[in-house]
Amino acid sequence: MLIGRFTHPKWYVLTVVVLTFLGVKVSLSLSQNRGVIGQAKQRQSASTRQQPNSSQQGTDNTPLVVKVVPTPKTQEQATQEANDRNEKSANDRHLVDATLVLAAIGILQLLVFGYQAIQLRRTVVAAAGQSAAMERSINEANRLASAMEKAAKDIGISASAAVDSVEALRERTAQQMRAYVSVIVGTAIYQERDKDLKFEGRPFMVNTGHTPAHGVSYRAKAAVLPVPLPDNFGFPLPVDAVGSYVLGASHNAIMNSVVDDFFPDNQVEKIKKMDGNALFVWGLITYKDIFDIRRETKFCQQLYWLPDGKVFGIYVPRHNDAT
Repeated sequence: MLIGRFTHPKWYVLTVVVLTFLGVKVSLSLSQNRGVIGQAKQRQSASTRQQPNSSQQGTDNTPLVVKVVPTPKTQEQATQEANDRNEKSANDRHLVDATLVLAAIGILQLLVFGYQAIQLRRTVVAAAGQSAAMERSINEANRLASAMEKAAKDIGISASAAVDSVEALRERTAQQMRAYVSVIVGTAIYQERDKDLKFEGRPFMVNTGHTPAHGVSYRAKAAVLPVPLPDNFGFPLPVDAVGSYVLGASHNAIMNSVVDDFFPDNQVEKIKKMDGNALFVWGLITYKDIFDIRRETKFCQQLYWLPDGKVFGIYVPRHNDAT
């Protein structure tokens, strides 16, 4: 905890300020000491210059002997020399103290710089570790993205398969549950002029599906035509449709269509036996199933009477179809 506190940036700033202050103080002290020492040297030079310089000459027989007599010092000079010696001693002590302080500052700076170097190394190592961790994270992210891409493709394939399955199920359900309207041979009426009856076909409409048929309507036509039916016959239909009702599952309904004209009475038995001509009835049924899909049923029957009076029918291949 203590080392962590001294690693804070404010301690670096405080250390630099203290070191700067101590350096400035030592520099000022050295400058003052140099000034005092310089003044003392100047006074000593001046005192030396004030010594009398008497020049006397001697002879060979009587050489000149010079006796140096110290100049008596005044009280002021003695006091000044004492002060100079004290100042020099003080300056020497200040110099030693300043040298020690500078050495301490240098050691402290060395410790601070060393600690900063250690912290810098730790920072570099931590940054390298973070870089490696980032690289590993990026690699993991790339692998995850690849896995997600593959999963997305698989989900897309599964979704497409599900859609196809739902569509197939819907189609199969529609095939099983929808209404199927077909036409079977019903009854018929032959011509009896005295009763005002013309040839008439009455086929049965039957819903063989499992659900009701909605909006059921039909257009039907009956006519006496040659046997076999001409190949170019177009099966014309009336313009107006009959009915618009619901035909329930397994229910039936009777359609009826009457020929347009009477035929000669001597032709009635031949028509009933399909001798040359026969009664034909055809038409088109339209409806919607429970899926609201429009359906159609085409029908065409060739009718004749058995000797016992029962009506029998033949389905004409060219006009029997359903959707």
